[in-house]
Amino acid sequence: MDFDMLDPDFAQDPYETMGAWRALGPVVYNSRHDQYMITSHHNCSRVLGDTRRFNSANVLAEMEKAFGGPTFLGMDGLRHQTVREIWAPGFERKVVEVDWPERIRRVVDVYVDRFVERLRSGESLDALAEMTRIIPTIVTAQLLGVEEDVYEDFIKWSDATAAVLSARLDSTPRSQEIFAEGAAAAAALNSYIGGLVEKHRALGVSDGTLMAQMVFDDFAPSMPDREIIANGTMLTVAANESSAQLMALALYALGRHPDQRRALVADRSLVPAALEEVHRWLTLTQSVLRYACSDESRVQGVTIPKGSAVMLLLGAANRDPARWDDPNSFDIFRPRKAHLGFGFGPHICLGVHLARLEMNVWLNRLLDKLPEYEFAGDIEFGSDFTLRGLRGVPIKAA
Repeated sequence: MDFDMLDPDFAQDPYETMGAWRALGPVVYNSRHDQYMITSHHNCSRVLGDTRRFNSANVLAEMEKAFGGPTFLGMDGLRHQTVREIWAPGFERKVVEVDWPERIRRVVDVYVDRFVERLRSGESLDALAEMTRIIPTIVTAQLLGVEEDVYEDFIKWSDATAAVLSARLDSTPRSQEIFAEGAAAAAALNSYIGGLVEKHRALGVSDGTLMAQMVFDDFAPSMPDREIIANGTMLTVAANESSAQLMALALYALGRHPDQRRALVADRSLVPAALEEVHRWLTLTQSVLRYACSDESRVQGVTIPKGSAVMLLLGAANRDPARWDDPNSFDIFRPRKAHLGFGFGPHICLGVHLARLEMNVWLNRLLDKLPEYEFAGDIEFGSDFTLRGLRGVPIKAA
């Protein structure tokens, strides 16, 4: 097969096309990009969990380019596990559910209430720019130990750095401006995080924030400064873009299905399942690359040549009819089954429990304050299929 995955039109609605690929077999070779594509939930899960046969080592250079140094996202094996484990204890579910609900609620209450007040006054607003990007960035800033008087700059830096992700396939003159602004913002973000590293070293004792944890970890002497800083920048951008877009996608899905939104207003016990259904139905990270690294790299009996790129189509996997009945429908009442929106295996999202808590607190507050809303304009997805987010979510009070 020869298909251009970079076609911006494909990103607008890729599901019918990916469904046709699923019918071709467990592995589909795309000659345009020299990649082997996997569509089923079972096979994507298996590949993600098998780093002995499929690894992410070739992603490291991309991480260095994006964040100014190596990050654990681009590593496998012992070093990946060691660096990730520096932060992992603080992201465990039992820790998150004790330490973070009230802190998140304070941030959510301020920015949701401010947003809704403006809507009630008659304004139409882009929820992505005016609310959902701000909330996770401030939560991440608190995790990293960012000073409160820097929050405004931190949000700007994070937004501009993340904007590059959705402009990668944009050929307009504006895209060049976005790249330049993103590069400057990433440099500013790295510089600020580098300052945090130096501050913690000067203090000589950890205050428990993430950057302090990394600075004083026993493994820190084995990490160059650019690796420590890059991990902080990566976490900032990843938390901003993923949580912000998932909130925006929830607004989009529930705006398109007002009856299900009203069911949530009436019964908040449905909120966790609804958020998981949003993530299944509108998977943000549509594809993940792995590389065949063994002569035994096989998927359902199909041998993939060693060194070949393997594209795991997580969006297709999350609509696999072998796992879900009527998978193309949005249904918050469907029986809950694990999806691949947060990944799987050693590289599963580090902040999955924090992200779920953040979204739960946010959606409950929003439904309290704005049970009815309408779209105030057209809603489009960005041009990037890999990270298939929204350009904006213009809404108004109903």
